[in-house]
Amino acid sequence: MKMTLQTQLRLLLIGIVGTVGCFGATAQAADCASCHKKQSAHFLATPMAKSLIPPETKSPGKITHERSHSIITIEYPNQRMVHGISESGLTAEYTVRYQVGGGLMGASFLVQIGDYLFESPASWFKSYGWDVSPGYAAASVIDFDRAMSDACLFCHAGAARFVDADGRRLQTPLGSITCERCHGAGEEHARHPSTKNIINPAKLAGAERDSICEQCHLEAAGRILNPGKTWADFHPGDAAERTLATYILSGGDNKDVIAVSQVEELAESECARKSGGKLWCVTCHDPHGATGAASGVKIERQHEVRRICTSCHTKLSPMAHPADQIECTSCHMPSTPTTNVTHAALTDHRILRRPLEAARDSAEKQSAPPRITAWREPPSEFRDRDLALGEILAAVSKNQPALEEEGGRLLEALPEELRNVDFDALSALEGLMLQRGNLAAAVQLGRRTVELRPQSAKAAINYGIVLQRSGDLAEAERQFKRAIELDVSLKPAHERLVILYKSQGRRQEMLDVIDSFLKWNPQDIMFRLQREQLTTAP
Repeated sequence: MKMTLQTQLRLLLIGIVGTVGCFGATAQAADCASCHKKQSAHFLATPMAKSLIPPETKSPGKITHERSHSIITIEYPNQRMVHGISESGLTAEYTVRYQVGGGLMGASFLVQIGDYLFESPASWFKSYGWDVSPGYAAASVIDFDRAMSDACLFCHAGAARFVDADGRRLQTPLGSITCERCHGAGEEHARHPSTKNIINPAKLAGAERDSICEQCHLEAAGRILNPGKTWADFHPGDAAERTLATYILSGGDNKDVIAVSQVEELAESECARKSGGKLWCVTCHDPHGATGAASGVKIERQHEVRRICTSCHTKLSPMAHPADQIECTSCHMPSTPTTNVTHAALTDHRILRRPLEAARDSAEKQSAPPRITAWREPPSEFRDRDLALGEILAAVSKNQPALEEEGGRLLEALPEELRNVDFDALSALEGLMLQRGNLAAAVQLGRRTVELRPQSAKAAINYGIVLQRSGDLAEAERQFKRAIELDVSLKPAHERLVILYKSQGRRQEMLDVIDSFLKWNPQDIMFRLQREQLTTAP
């Protein structure tokens, strides 16, 4: 997702939570292989089993970040992958801890600083090679400071555990997705193998079946956790809506082509609609199936897809389908470049009969007013609340401001006894009141959020921003300091405190805050540049 700094700060302020050694898949597949040898071996060859792994050796690289003119390097000293930045005479180097993604379209990389993970500004793309990671292009100064949270790692890590209130500080090492991600907890099944104590997705129906794929392959316009839920609360066999609600954006001149939107598109297809639920992801994608780029594998895949298509479409027009045509997707499922991930393309899962005509129809739909709808409705008691948060999230992240007021209206209409104990709802209202300039209401809401989650560094920094805007600089300073005490890695809290001290001419305190962060991460480029400017200025 491409975001400006202002958008990132707005998302931080509204506070919505929307969007493990031996590595998990290998270790668990070894256990499962005693009974399921073929499936386990094939699963380990899939990108899903490589969702989060030690970094694979690729070519060395050098990238120029256009806006800041920084140089990003990828090198392999002592057989380690090291990513570095050179900017304004300063350098920083980090050893890569994890690779995210099995390389189907590319891979991103994570470095670890203390107990926290951060995304590298360098990513590898299968169709291109090394380039700036999505979202980093607009930054004026680049650092290794994009933190990974529980929401980020939900789809890539098998069992991420965090020890802080904001889901940022790691408790255990990470590993890739395991068999349990689709089949549920396997401990009892391993002791007493039975079809009754393990989930077989193909035996499920409706939302329970589809949720297993959708938990990671349905990004949509945003996902909202139900009150009191965490990402870890979803379990195979449940409908996802018991844990989270997913919202689809239509209209509003939305031209985004999101890399993870195959599930949405398949639901639009005439094939899926007429199948009565029989056509689903696993109809065409075997999660245990071998994959690869070798020509033999590719040709076999083409034949496999054609067999699936012709099982329904038994009579094909000879004029449009010549005898030497061995595959279906190039005509009916063409690839389109994505707008949120560079150098990536999305296979059109609408399975269109005539893709060019459908493109014209899509352009007409985009001219309609923006609208958010639930993929499937959450429990009735959460519907207005989840929809409101979905609208506010889409307003900020998808640049659809028309949705923000409607989301705020729904939140304000919630029963007071429910709203006042709902941290996410209060955080969103806090940001909305600040946006409207209603500082008294924003302060009251911010005070309540820190009461509800006194151990949340994000709640503290959000409250500090509101206090600073309202003119209560002493209390704002205290909240920024408290945020830093709760989460030393939270760079925006240090930045806000530096800005506050600058407004008061407190130069030494500015240096103290910068030095405090640099003690935790001595390589941070931005704060080293600021320190250099402060110490050399007259």
